[in-house]
Amino acid sequence: MQTTDKPFKKLLPAGEKIKKYLPFFIGFKLFKFTGFLTYIINH
Repeated sequence: MQTTDKPFKKLLPAGEKIKKYLPFFIGFKLFKFTGFLTYIINH
């Protein structure tokens, strides 16, 4: 159990960082997508 537990403990801080920035990334993608759609509709 300890051998499989060690790599996850190393990855945990990186996972926390990703979790923190994931909503911003998703929001930015959604913003870009909706902006693109409105541009197509308007032109």
